Amino acid sequence: MRFRRTLISAAAAGLLATAAAAGTGTAVAADAPQLKLRVDNPREFYFLPPDGAENTSNQYLTELAVDAVGAEVRDVDVVYDLSSLKDKVTIDRLDHDCHRTDWVVTCADRDFTGSGLVAPFSLRSVKGVPLGEIGRIEESVTSSNAGSAEHTRRVFNGKPEPRYGTHASYTIPDSERGRFPDLSPVIGNAGQVPVPEGVLLHVGLSDDDFTGERYSNCSYRTYVGAGASAYCWFDTDLAPGTAYTTDGVFSGATDPCCRVKGRYYYSVFPLGNAPRDWDKGTRGNGRVLGLKPIAASAAQQTYGSLPFISAGDWQTDWKQEPITLKGRIGQVTEVRVPFPQSLGPDNPWELYEGTDGNVLERQLRVQVTLPEGVSLYPTQPGEQTEEDLCNYAEDGHTITCRVHEWAYLRVRFDKKVEGAQGSATLVYPDTLKDPNLSNNTAPVYADITGSPSPSPTTTPSPSPTASPIPSTPPNSTAPTPPTPTTEPAPTGSMAATGTPTTPLLAAAATAALTLGTTALLLARRRRS
Repeated sequence: MRFRRTLISAAAAGLLATAAAAGTGTAVAADAPQLKLRVDNPREFYFLPPDGAENTSNQYLTELAVDAVGAEVRDVDVVYDLSSLKDKVTIDRLDHDCHRTDWVVTCADRDFTGSGLVAPFSLRSVKGVPLGEIGRIEESVTSSNAGSAEHTRRVFNGKPEPRYGTHASYTIPDSERGRFPDLSPVIGNAGQVPVPEGVLLHVGLSDDDFTGERYSNCSYRTYVGAGASAYCWFDTDLAPGTAYTTDGVFSGATDPCCRVKGRYYYSVFPLGNAPRDWDKGTRGNGRVLGLKPIAASAAQQTYGSLPFISAGDWQTDWKQEPITLKGRIGQVTEVRVPFPQSLGPDNPWELYEGTDGNVLERQLRVQVTLPEGVSLYPTQPGEQTEEDLCNYAEDGHTITCRVHEWAYLRVRFDKKVEGAQGSATLVYPDTLKDPNLSNNTAPVYADITGSPSPSPTTTPSPSPTASPIPSTPPNSTAPTPPTPTTEPAPTGSMAATGTPTTPLLAAAATAALTLGTTALLLARRRRS
């Protein structure tokens, strides 16, 4: 039996108990209110594939909770009585903390704080057992310091198999800018048994919020920057070979200023096996949403989805940020490649949301021309680094950098050339039209100080582990090794020796700040 442990809560509870005992000098009274156990997020039904088929994706779980935050319950026993299933199922994969006596399984003598999870066994139906409800499992939970809990789960031979309607991708014309299409979900059952005692329909919206009527048998939630969700409950038993559609629609909208790419998505559950916290939203105050029967052939898909996209060319005014390279002659250093700004009018991340939100990041590139006196020090043969370093393209001349949170330009300062300046130009997919190309290129500055040391002995490595000097790229001049200097090493991500100069404590604080800032910038960038 595996229990989730809330260690911080347990420690806090122990400290509070110790402090209370020290302050009063007395133990907890014997007649103090007893803790109460409960079966959390209870599942009412357990469905088995017919004729003894494999059941690995349908794990039997019991979730437990206690009614006091941070409280510890001790010596927990969970007893499963399967006697009504005798000769109808086989018990497989018994958990190592559980034991079986005839048709009773006991998972015994465990402690947990806050919540616990028990995965006692897997079941298979015996071949030839009739389809439908075949018995019940009685769950009893006891503890040495908490009140008991009980739960009954009905077992079925056969499984409902939800099916959904087919919805063609909808292109939003400019005349309807900002308005999403209407969705009428279609649900069906291609399985062997009905969904008993009603169904729960979940409808999600990838962007913004639902508009129009909010039905009184639906619970609505809106997530900032992450769309909206509705759960609607119906008393219809979804029998095999049947299908239904809603007698009302779901609608959504966004700011008409910008193009959008998004989707509705929906799924159905047995009302007795509903997802956790499905009813925590705000209940609608409109009419009751109903289901009306349609031909079963209308529900053939294994996933319900209605994608939509705005018509026209997507536009965003990219702005590339300047890059400043600072260091001393002979030093190898690296600087993070700045993320380009998206000034609109459209949000480019909208176009690439969905199955792969990182596809735009993988297509963005920055082409760099270095100032005179500065040379690229790319990834060395055999070198391992957490950074994604800029490197030469196939032509051997062009320096190209990927654009994401760990892209770095690593260079060596060879000599100081007054007024030398390079450039950084953003390259992006053709699917995004840029109405202003003038700010797609930014300067690359070189701020070089110092002079080379007269002692050209050891070749420093740009990373903590020694690396060979890079081989000569095609049609280019091989960089010469940097020369060590006796002057104080500059701070930064990498000095000539490859050893960070920031004290350990300050480095840890800087790393924490950088991570927090990066996460914030990423969130703002993607949802702005």
